[in-house]
Amino acid sequence: MFSELVRRSRRIDRDEFATTFGGIADDVIEMLDSDQARQITREAREVMESSESLSGGRPRLRKVEFGLFSNAPELEQGRVAAIDGTPALPLQMYSAGQALCVGIGSISHRRPLQDSLHYWSGRAYLDDSISTNDFIARQEQALFGISSTAYLRYFEVRHGLEIAEPHIFFDGTLVYEWLVATQEGVDLYVNLFSSDKECIGVIKNIKASVIFSTFARALRSGELYIVETLYDHLINSNAPNKNQGEKSRGTLPLFLNNYAPRILRGIFKPRNKVFGFEVHEDHLENMLRIMTADCQMNHAGHEIPFLLNRVDEEVRKNFNSRILQDRIALQMVAQSEELFFEEMNERAFR
Repeated sequence: MFSELVRRSRRIDRDEFATTFGGIADDVIEMLDSDQARQITREAREVMESSESLSGGRPRLRKVEFGLFSNAPELEQGRVAAIDGTPALPLQMYSAGQALCVGIGSISHRRPLQDSLHYWSGRAYLDDSISTNDFIARQEQALFGISSTAYLRYFEVRHGLEIAEPHIFFDGTLVYEWLVATQEGVDLYVNLFSSDKECIGVIKNIKASVIFSTFARALRSGELYIVETLYDHLINSNAPNKNQGEKSRGTLPLFLNNYAPRILRGIFKPRNKVFGFEVHEDHLENMLRIMTADCQMNHAGHEIPFLLNRVDEEVRKNFNSRILQDRIALQMVAQSEELFFEEMNERAFR
């Protein structure tokens, strides 16, 4: 793929770029609106309209009324919460370890933000190391074994199990793929799906999924389409062929075989923009009804559930990472100027 990328690249003259941007904008628009692109959209629409129903005769493609709040009395009753998280301290790389802190919050139509903070540092590696080589080995293991997003998503699910509301909107996928390659992550999701919680993940940006993006162009306003199961996604995406899907993802077999086939993935279009979702098949009808009822139709281009827009705003207001980073920098200066200049990102001094 990289060979193809390099071979078919076009070099642009600087003067040409200054006057016409090298025709890049024109090329992008032609790509999006070409005859081939329109043909793919027509074929995708045919697939959607002819797709087999789910178990029990439930249609994959359906017309939905978005933004009708009265369709879900659970919203007004405060039985639905939205959960989001943000780095209160993005993963920091220091000479003697790493540090990471995330802030998680939830909100309902009846209560304000309920939050939790979770912090980790590599100080334990430093304390436990018995030699310089041992310390370096421990640090390298942490450096390549940590996913700050997985850390965040883990505690979002934990938060969902702790709050009182039985219906939950998660910001993003319902299942974070990195987590189901770990025993801790699988155990967490098993607890979630064994509980009395009903959850749905709302995916704001679907561009990372080629199959979602392809069907999205064929979806009409006021429609919803169930594309695949999580099992299909894990097996087929990011794999050279179907037989190597499980191996390439590293998903633990317990989750892949027993839970992933029951997680449904789809797209919905309240008005002009398409979003994605993931939901357990047992909760499909109920959570789709609640989600579509809360969609904020007066928020152009962002007609996701109102609660997700609110919790996003509250979480980022309450967990501003710049404040904590400035506090750490201030204490570094107080400790020694040399420490400050050694540990701070060199970009700060440009």
